Amino acid sequence: MSRLAWHLLDMLSRRALPTLASGAALSLLCPRLFGATSRELFTLARSKNANVVKYAVRVDPDGRLNTLSPVEAYWLMLAENGRREELTWTERQLAYGFSISEQTSQGLVLRLGACSTRALRVRSIDGVFRAELQIAGQRASLQRIFVRTDEGLLLPSVRYIELSGLAAGARRVVERVVPR
Repeated sequence: MSRLAWHLLDMLSRRALPTLASGAALSLLCPRLFGATSRELFTLARSKNANVVKYAVRVDPDGRLNTLSPVEAYWLMLAENGRREELTWTERQLAYGFSISEQTSQGLVLRLGACSTRALRVRSIDGVFRAELQIAGQRASLQRIFVRTDEGLLLPSVRYIELSGLAAGARRVVERVVPR
């Protein structure tokens, strides 16, 4: 992701979006989505504040990925009152959004807007969904992405992005990526 995109996202203020329709009305329009439950995959944190973006899979009652909307991303506003807040359109388009390919009921390939060059393979292992990728040259289950920024006069700059997860044998692996 370009530095400009990160700068724009850092400048955006966090605000709640108005509710467009009640949960009951939405469940009538899309019942398959509302039977699904979320299971967390990993967290994206920033040095700017304690707010984090959570990425989760949506699973149907039978434990399979929800075919209509298998992945969701949302804010946990930990710097405020801990409420959940949806990503804005700009946030989804520039950095925190994602694309999905190769989807089956047991897994998919996920690419984050912030790091589209690294594909995450989301799959179920013993009934638990994990997002796997190469971290420090090892296949690992991603747990956390941390973005370190420095505040500038006009725009903040990204110093580094840190990927951390668990490799074979529950060994923690960390890789720091410095943007060009």
